[in-house]
Amino acid sequence: MTKKWAAPFLISLCGILSDYTTTFYALNFHTGFYETHPQYSPVWAILIFWSAITILTLTLPKKRPWNLCIIGLASASFIGAINNLLVLLGLFPGVVI
Repeated sequence: MTKKWAAPFLISLCGILSDYTTTFYALNFHTGFYETHPQYSPVWAILIFWSAITILTLTLPKKRPWNLCIIGLASASFIGAINNLLVLLGLFPGVVI
């Protein structure tokens, strides 16, 4: 069983890996897609999310509303994967540059 403090880190890791997986799939198996942020790296994403989660965990009170805020931040890492899935399914055109 994981420790309570580890949950946000695992949630954000799953979100970042989901984003990376859907990006990898779209770029390698579909024609016409390209990365709008060519310097994107899942390592940087993990460092940024985990740094923010660490700072919030150490500074915020250990009460329920604040724990939900930390979980919410960790869950935000799934936004990239959701966007990628919507683009792959044709429900969202993606960012137009």
